[in-house]
Amino acid sequence: MLNSPVAALALKLLFTVLALIAASRFAGGAAVWRAPAAQRGLGGLLTGTLIGAKLGFWMHYPGVWLGAAASPWFAASGLSVPGACAGGVLGLAFAARAHAPALADRLMPSVLVLLLVLDLGAVTWSLTEPGFGAAAPRWGINFGDGIPRHPVMLYDAAALAALWWAGQRAGTQAGVGAPAPGVAAAMVGAGCFGVWFLLGFLKPPFGPILMLEAIYPRPALYWPGLTGEQWLCLGAIVPLGMFCARRIGKSAEAE
Repeated sequence: MLNSPVAALALKLLFTVLALIAASRFAGGAAVWRAPAAQRGLGGLLTGTLIGAKLGFWMHYPGVWLGAAASPWFAASGLSVPGACAGGVLGLAFAARAHAPALADRLMPSVLVLLLVLDLGAVTWSLTEPGFGAAAPRWGINFGDGIPRHPVMLYDAAALAALWWAGQRAGTQAGVGAPAPGVAAAMVGAGCFGVWFLLGFLKPPFGPILMLEAIYPRPALYWPGLTGEQWLCLGAIVPLGMFCARRIGKSAEAE
Protein backbone atom coordinates (compact mmCIF):
# COMPACT_ATOMS: atom_id res chain seq x y z
CA MET A 1 0.00 0.00 0.00
CA LEU A 2 3.05 2.25 -0.17
CA ASN A 3 3.85 4.50 -3.10
CA SER A 4 7.38 5.42 -1.96
CA PRO A 5 10.15 3.29 -3.56
CA VAL A 6 12.48 4.05 -0.63
CA ALA A 7 9.97 2.88 1.97
CA ALA A 8 9.16 -0.14 -0.18
CA LEU A 9 12.86 -1.07 -0.39
CA ALA A 10 13.17 -0.85 3.40
CA LEU A 11 10.14 -3.11 3.80
CA LYS A 12 11.50 -5.58 1.28
CA LEU A 13 14.76 -5.83 3.19
CA LEU A 14 12.88 -6.25 6.46
CA PHE A 15 10.60 -8.99 5.17
CA THR A 16 13.49 -10.71 3.40
CA VAL A 17 15.34 -10.95 6.70
CA LEU A 18 12.21 -12.19 8.46
CA ALA A 19 11.61 -14.72 5.68
CA LEU A 20 15.17 -16.06 5.91
CA ILE A 21 14.93 -16.36 9.70
CA ALA A 22 11.60 -18.17 9.47
CA ALA A 23 12.85 -20.47 6.69
CA SER A 24 15.98 -21.40 8.65
CA ARG A 25 13.78 -22.81 11.41
CA PHE A 26 12.57 -25.52 9.01
CA ALA A 27 15.88 -26.39 7.34
CA GLY A 28 17.05 -28.90 9.96
CA GLY A 29 20.02 -28.65 12.29
CA ALA A 30 23.43 -27.34 11.28
CA ALA A 31 24.81 -30.89 11.31
CA VAL A 32 22.68 -31.75 8.28
CA TRP A 33 24.48 -29.18 6.14
CA ARG A 34 28.04 -30.16 7.13
CA ALA A 35 28.02 -33.06 4.68
CA PRO A 36 29.91 -32.22 1.43
CA ALA A 37 26.96 -33.32 -0.74
CA ALA A 38 24.57 -31.07 1.18
CA GLN A 39 26.94 -28.12 0.90
CA ARG A 40 27.35 -28.65 -2.83
CA GLY A 41 23.59 -28.89 -3.20
CA LEU A 42 22.99 -25.72 -1.21
CA GLY A 43 25.60 -23.85 -3.28
CA GLY A 44 23.98 -25.04 -6.50
CA LEU A 45 20.56 -24.08 -5.19
CA LEU A 46 21.62 -20.53 -4.34
CA THR A 47 23.51 -20.05 -7.61
CA GLY A 48 20.64 -21.39 -9.70
CA THR A 49 18.14 -19.26 -7.78
CA LEU A 50 20.02 -16.04 -8.46
CA ILE A 51 20.53 -16.80 -12.14
CA GLY A 52 16.98 -18.06 -12.66
CA ALA A 53 15.44 -15.05 -10.92
CA LYS A 54 17.09 -12.70 -13.40
CA LEU A 55 16.60 -14.84 -16.50
CA GLY A 56 12.93 -15.31 -15.64
CA PHE A 57 12.53 -11.55 -15.28
CA TRP A 58 14.16 -10.90 -18.64
CA MET A 59 11.93 -13.53 -20.23
CA HIS A 60 8.87 -11.84 -18.73
CA TYR A 61 10.02 -8.34 -19.77
CA PRO A 62 12.18 -8.79 -22.87
CA GLY A 63 11.85 -5.10 -23.70
CA VAL A 64 13.86 -4.22 -20.58
CA TRP A 65 17.11 -5.85 -21.62
CA LEU A 66 16.52 -5.07 -25.29
CA GLY A 67 16.42 -1.39 -24.32
CA ALA A 68 12.84 -0.83 -25.41
CA ALA A 69 11.45 0.49 -22.12
CA ALA A 70 11.73 0.74 -18.33
CA SER A 71 13.98 2.59 -15.94
CA PRO A 72 17.50 1.39 -15.01
CA TRP A 73 16.23 0.77 -11.46
CA PHE A 74 13.48 -1.49 -12.71
CA ALA A 75 15.87 -3.38 -14.98
CA ALA A 76 18.48 -3.82 -12.23
CA SER A 77 16.16 -4.78 -9.38
CA GLY A 78 13.63 -6.93 -11.24
CA LEU A 79 13.43 -10.59 -10.21
CA SER A 80 11.10 -13.47 -11.05
CA VAL A 81 9.89 -15.86 -8.33
CA PRO A 82 9.03 -18.69 -10.78
CA GLY A 83 12.40 -18.14 -12.46
CA ALA A 84 14.18 -18.25 -9.10
CA CYS A 85 12.47 -21.51 -8.11
CA ALA A 86 13.09 -23.15 -11.50
CA GLY A 87 16.74 -22.11 -11.41
CA GLY A 88 17.07 -23.34 -7.83
CA VAL A 89 15.72 -26.77 -8.75
CA LEU A 90 18.13 -27.07 -11.68
CA GLY A 91 21.07 -25.85 -9.57
CA LEU A 92 20.29 -28.32 -6.79
CA ALA A 93 19.89 -31.22 -9.22
CA PHE A 94 23.15 -30.39 -11.02
CA ALA A 95 25.25 -29.83 -7.88
CA ALA A 96 23.92 -32.59 -5.62
CA ARG A 97 23.08 -35.23 -8.25
CA ALA A 98 21.94 -38.41 -6.47
CA HIS A 99 21.45 -36.55 -3.17
CA ALA A 100 19.22 -33.89 -4.73
CA PRO A 101 15.82 -35.61 -4.14
CA ALA A 102 16.40 -36.07 -0.41
CA LEU A 103 17.78 -32.53 -0.05
CA ALA A 104 14.79 -31.14 -1.94
CA ASP A 105 12.42 -32.84 0.50
CA ARG A 106 14.32 -31.33 3.42
CA LEU A 107 14.40 -27.84 1.90
CA MET A 108 10.80 -27.80 0.68
CA PRO A 109 9.22 -26.53 3.94
CA SER A 110 11.84 -23.79 4.23
CA VAL A 111 11.22 -22.56 0.70
CA LEU A 112 7.46 -22.50 1.23
CA VAL A 113 7.80 -20.56 4.49
CA LEU A 114 10.16 -18.06 2.85
CA LEU A 115 7.74 -17.47 -0.03
CA LEU A 116 4.80 -17.25 2.35
CA VAL A 117 6.42 -14.48 4.42
CA LEU A 118 7.42 -12.56 1.29
CA ASP A 119 3.84 -12.80 -0.01
CA LEU A 120 2.55 -11.23 3.18
CA GLY A 121 5.14 -8.49 2.90
CA ALA A 122 4.19 -7.85 -0.73
CA VAL A 123 0.80 -6.57 0.44
CA THR A 124 2.57 -3.43 1.71
CA TRP A 125 4.69 -2.69 -1.36
CA SER A 126 2.37 -4.00 -4.06
CA LEU A 127 2.08 -0.71 -5.98
CA THR A 128 5.81 0.02 -6.14
CA GLU A 129 6.52 -2.83 -8.58
CA PRO A 130 4.50 -4.72 -11.21
CA GLY A 131 3.53 -7.62 -8.96
CA PHE A 132 0.09 -6.14 -8.31
CA GLY A 133 -3.12 -7.76 -9.48
CA ALA A 134 -5.27 -6.67 -12.37
CA ALA A 135 -8.44 -4.72 -11.69
CA ALA A 136 -11.31 -6.65 -10.09
CA PRO A 137 -14.37 -4.56 -11.04
CA ARG A 138 -16.84 -6.23 -8.71
CA TRP A 139 -14.60 -6.94 -5.77
CA GLY A 140 -10.99 -6.59 -4.74
CA ILE A 141 -8.68 -4.60 -2.48
CA ASN A 142 -7.68 -0.97 -2.93
CA PHE A 143 -3.90 -0.92 -2.50
CA GLY A 144 -3.66 2.85 -2.77
CA ASP A 145 -4.58 3.85 -6.30
CA GLY A 146 -8.34 3.82 -5.75
CA ILE A 147 -8.88 0.77 -7.96
CA PRO A 148 -10.07 -2.56 -6.49
CA ARG A 149 -7.49 -5.17 -7.52
CA HIS A 150 -7.02 -8.90 -7.18
CA PRO A 151 -4.84 -9.50 -4.08
CA VAL A 152 -2.72 -12.03 -5.97
CA MET A 153 -0.12 -12.14 -3.21
CA LEU A 154 -2.79 -13.24 -0.72
CA TYR A 155 -4.11 -15.83 -3.17
CA ASP A 156 -0.55 -17.11 -3.49
CA ALA A 157 -0.06 -17.17 0.29
CA ALA A 158 -3.22 -19.23 0.77
CA ALA A 159 -2.12 -21.66 -1.95
CA LEU A 160 1.35 -21.99 -0.45
CA ALA A 161 -0.13 -22.74 2.98
CA ALA A 162 -2.29 -25.47 1.43
CA LEU A 163 0.69 -26.90 -0.46
CA TRP A 164 2.77 -26.89 2.71
CA TRP A 165 0.11 -28.97 4.45
CA ALA A 166 -0.10 -31.29 1.44
CA GLY A 167 3.67 -31.60 1.33
CA GLN A 168 3.77 -32.91 4.87
CA ARG A 169 1.54 -35.78 3.76
CA ALA A 170 2.77 -36.37 0.24
CA GLY A 171 5.93 -38.25 1.21
CA THR A 172 4.12 -40.99 3.10
CA GLN A 173 0.77 -40.96 1.34
CA ALA A 174 1.79 -40.83 -2.31
CA GLY A 175 0.30 -44.29 -2.77
CA VAL A 176 3.63 -46.04 -2.32
CA GLY A 177 3.78 -46.85 1.39
CA ALA A 178 7.26 -45.69 2.40
CA PRO A 179 8.19 -42.20 1.24
CA ALA A 180 10.07 -42.02 -2.05
CA PRO A 181 12.86 -39.39 -1.92
CA GLY A 182 11.98 -36.28 -3.85
CA VAL A 183 8.32 -37.12 -4.45
CA ALA A 184 6.97 -34.70 -1.84
CA ALA A 185 9.16 -31.84 -3.07
CA ALA A 186 8.34 -32.51 -6.73
CA MET A 187 4.59 -32.67 -6.06
CA VAL A 188 4.64 -29.43 -4.09
CA GLY A 189 6.90 -27.79 -6.68
CA ALA A 190 4.55 -28.73 -9.50
CA GLY A 191 1.67 -27.35 -7.43
CA CYS A 192 3.51 -24.05 -6.92
CA PHE A 193 4.21 -23.64 -10.61
CA GLY A 194 0.60 -24.51 -11.39
CA VAL A 195 -0.63 -21.83 -8.98
CA TRP A 196 1.73 -19.23 -10.47
CA PHE A 197 0.58 -20.14 -13.98
CA LEU A 198 -3.07 -19.54 -13.04
CA LEU A 199 -2.36 -16.38 -11.04
CA GLY A 200 -0.62 -14.96 -14.09
CA PHE A 201 -4.07 -14.43 -15.61
CA LEU A 202 -4.96 -12.12 -12.70
CA LYS A 203 -2.04 -9.77 -13.33
CA PRO A 204 -1.16 -7.37 -16.14
CA PRO A 205 -1.21 -7.62 -19.13
CA PHE A 206 -4.53 -9.39 -18.64
CA GLY A 207 -7.47 -7.16 -17.83
CA PRO A 208 -8.11 -3.49 -18.68
CA ILE A 209 -5.26 -1.00 -19.06
CA LEU A 210 -5.48 1.29 -16.03
CA MET A 211 -3.20 3.76 -14.30
CA LEU A 212 -0.50 1.43 -12.98
CA GLU A 213 -0.64 -0.79 -16.03
CA ALA A 214 0.16 2.28 -18.15
CA ILE A 215 3.08 3.35 -15.91
CA TYR A 216 4.92 0.03 -15.71
CA PRO A 217 6.28 -1.92 -18.70
CA ARG A 218 3.75 -4.46 -19.91
CA PRO A 219 4.91 -8.09 -19.94
CA ALA A 220 5.42 -9.61 -23.37
CA LEU A 221 2.90 -12.15 -24.61
CA TYR A 222 4.15 -15.24 -26.38
CA TRP A 223 2.18 -17.77 -28.41
CA PRO A 224 -0.69 -18.47 -27.76
CA GLY A 225 -1.08 -15.41 -25.52
CA LEU A 226 0.89 -16.46 -22.42
CA THR A 227 3.55 -14.47 -20.57
CA GLY A 228 7.13 -15.59 -20.24
CA GLU A 229 6.60 -16.61 -16.61
CA GLN A 230 3.57 -18.69 -17.57
CA TRP A 231 5.58 -20.58 -20.17
CA LEU A 232 8.34 -21.04 -17.61
CA CYS A 233 5.81 -22.53 -15.19
CA LEU A 234 4.52 -24.95 -17.81
CA GLY A 235 8.09 -25.92 -18.62
CA ALA A 236 8.75 -26.75 -14.97
CA ILE A 237 5.51 -28.68 -14.34
CA VAL A 238 6.22 -31.30 -17.03
CA PRO A 239 9.60 -32.61 -15.73
CA LEU A 240 8.45 -32.46 -12.11
CA GLY A 241 5.36 -34.49 -12.99
CA MET A 242 7.46 -37.00 -14.92
CA PHE A 243 9.84 -37.32 -11.97
CA CYS A 244 6.93 -38.07 -9.61
CA ALA A 245 5.45 -40.65 -11.96
CA ARG A 246 8.82 -42.38 -12.38
CA ARG A 247 9.57 -42.47 -8.65
CA ILE A 248 6.11 -43.69 -7.71
CA GLY A 249 6.26 -46.36 -10.43
CA LYS A 250 9.62 -47.65 -9.21
CA SER A 251 8.44 -47.73 -5.59
CA ALA A 252 5.28 -49.61 -6.60
CA GLU A 253 7.33 -52.21 -8.52
CA ALA A 254 9.63 -52.71 -5.54
CA GLU A 255 6.76 -53.64 -3.23
